[in-house]
Amino acid sequence: MKLRCLNGTHSALAYLGYLAGFNTIAECSSDKIMAQYILYLWEKEIIQTLETPEGENLNGYCNQLLARYQNSAIEHKTWQIAMDGSQKLPQRILETVTYLLKNGKNFKGLALAIAAWIKYVSGNDLSGKSIDLRDPMADDFTTISKNSKTSEQFVDSILNVRQVFPLHLIESSVFRKEIQRAFNLLDKLGSIGAIQKIVNNPGN
Repeated sequence: MKLRCLNGTHSALAYLGYLAGFNTIAECSSDKIMAQYILYLWEKEIIQTLETPEGENLNGYCNQLLARYQNSAIEHKTWQIAMDGSQKLPQRILETVTYLLKNGKNFKGLALAIAAWIKYVSGNDLSGKSIDLRDPMADDFTTISKNSKTSEQFVDSILNVRQVFPLHLIESSVFRKEIQRAFNLLDKLGSIGAIQKIVNNPGN
């Protein structure tokens, strides 16, 4: 529950928020579109993958999380939460995506978070500005970026990194297609525009 509802959305906010120019999680989650995105992730994708623990109300828990995110007294920097993503992504997001994919469910919102992470590890933000990439695999990602002639090739190569992505996702054409789509959407529309597209048209 904590890994998927809290840590998963924290990471999603960190990458998309960083690329949108937000300095802190509080600033990011207080933005109307970003708040819509987090609520969308919980309601449409994450909660259905969980069994509700006895005595817990998952919707209530998520509402508490959003209030915590929006608390300006808690200065969680987006770039700090974004650190070491290669170690965090599998438990925080990829396990949720695995469940959704296995059950034929929509995972467009989480695909966008993964695409944002991929953009982040490219070492350059959406405007081409250099990112101070902090990750144990930073050198590997930098090498992949330098050796990739197109963004599609870069995404494809990152999705082949076995230390991050489990084999069943690497071999899934549906997963790879959705991540490529999300990456292109992010590149074209930016974080806010891509979120609006997905939240307003989840079936397309």
